[in-house]
Amino acid sequence: MSTLAKIRAATETLPLEQQEELYRFLGARLHPASPPLRKAQLVRQGGDTLLAAPSDAPPMTAENVKRMLEDWP
Repeated sequence: MSTLAKIRAATETLPLEQQEELYRFLGARLHPASPPLRKAQLVRQGGDTLLAAPSDAPPMTAENVKRMLEDWP
């Protein structure tokens, strides 16, 4: 009998609540949460309104701006 089959069989003997807890734990280990995305902010300077991007945003090259405008709804 394979190790996976033994683990599966042992898991099935657990009460449902413990099975769910185990699956949540394993899911969190396999798929860790991504860090929250930081959003751009509107900044007012004098009479202008600017869009300030977070420091980890991609550079605003002409190619990136063109691609974003093409994807705009």
